[in-house]
Amino acid sequence: MRVAQGSLDSSAIDQLAGRYARLIRSVVARVAGDRAASVGEDVEQRVLVALWKVTSGEQEIHHPSSYIYRTAVRETVRILREERRGEENLDDLAGRAHSPVRTPEELANARELGAQIMASLKGLSGERRRAVRAHLAGFSVNEMMEIFDWPYNKARNLIARGMADLRRELRERGVDG
Repeated sequence: MRVAQGSLDSSAIDQLAGRYARLIRSVVARVAGDRAASVGEDVEQRVLVALWKVTSGEQEIHHPSSYIYRTAVRETVRILREERRGEENLDDLAGRAHSPVRTPEELANARELGAQIMASLKGLSGERRRAVRAHLAGFSVNEMMEIFDWPYNKARNLIARGMADLRRELRERGVDG
């Protein structure tokens, strides 16, 4: 099936989304996990908007199922990321209100540990290094799937093996922890 530019009105878009609703729900369940119920409707709405924008613009959709699948994954990740940022902002504010003042010695130790971690990261292979850096920066497996275009198992395995390599590198440098 092929959807040409400007060929869909709102009822046709609704029909197309209805035909692929099960696909959208399964993508949301797979990507969002236990949060699928809370984001499912938002993802469906965003997929509808994306379909409308694409078909009313200058693009054609040659493979609607692939397009809808990719759009559902992208929008689910975006929604989860937005929710996570909101939670992090609240946690950050609460943490600042209750965090003790760090001594110069604690700051120096933290800088030294950071330098050891950065040096140890250089010993990791390319993809493992990217996965570990993203993991340490707080990205989830689902976010890494979207950013690096990795399948779920690859992202998860790169993180696990990369973190094991990082721990080994740090132990070799005399850092325990």
